[in-house]
Amino acid sequence: MAIRSDSAGREKSYLLDMLPGDASCILEIGCGDGRLTQKYADTVTRVIGIDLPSTLPREDTERLPESVSIAAASGVHLPFPARRFDGAIFSFSL
Repeated sequence: MAIRSDSAGREKSYLLDMLPGDASCILEIGCGDGRLTQKYADTVTRVIGIDLPSTLPREDTERLPESVSIAAASGVHLPFPARRFDGAIFSFSL
């Protein structure tokens, strides 16, 4: 599946429409290299992105804001306590 460009700039607003208006801590399942994470990270206090170890980038995560943490984990068995997040994004994952 080819990655489509967001030339109209609608991706960020679409993602934010899916979250509660007062969301401060977001879980992103299937974050990959953080391409989508960067688009909305400045609108919430904290983002924790997870993906399978084979999918996470080995380098270049320093380009992400300090409010973003990336971890190797499965979206099937989340390693977080219940109600830890205000919302979750599970977008564009195969």
